[in-house]
Amino acid sequence: MVLWQSDLRVSWRSQWLSLLLHGLVAALILLIPWPLSFTPLWLVLLSLVVFDCVRSQRRINACHGEIKLLIDARLRWQGTDWDISGTPWMMNSGVMLRLRRITDGKRQHLWLAADSMDAREWRELRRMILQQPAQGQH
Repeated sequence: MVLWQSDLRVSWRSQWLSLLLHGLVAALILLIPWPLSFTPLWLVLLSLVVFDCVRSQRRINACHGEIKLLIDARLRWQGTDWDISGTPWMMNSGVMLRLRRITDGKRQHLWLAADSMDAREWRELRRMILQQPAQGQH
């Protein structure tokens, strides 16, 4: 039985926050007065930050589509059923869910940003999650 469902959109706030944080780290690397002999090191560090930023944006863009909260602390997302492990981490801007795939036990964290769904859907999700008893570690 479906307790809650939504068609998730890509969160623009998550995208901007990721870009801001990666930009600050990149700016810090560029503004540190590196000795000339350290040029290869700061180039590697800067490259790692850029690649991580791209990876972060791809992961944020992958979190969209139909999602359903089912009975017994289960979630159906992108055609896969997941158990919600532990207590979700709730903030005003979103909720972090620790998931365990039912078929093979693979674990994953899923950030559901408040701006990735309608305000009514967000309120309803918060209500449903806060009502569920805490789940044990699987």
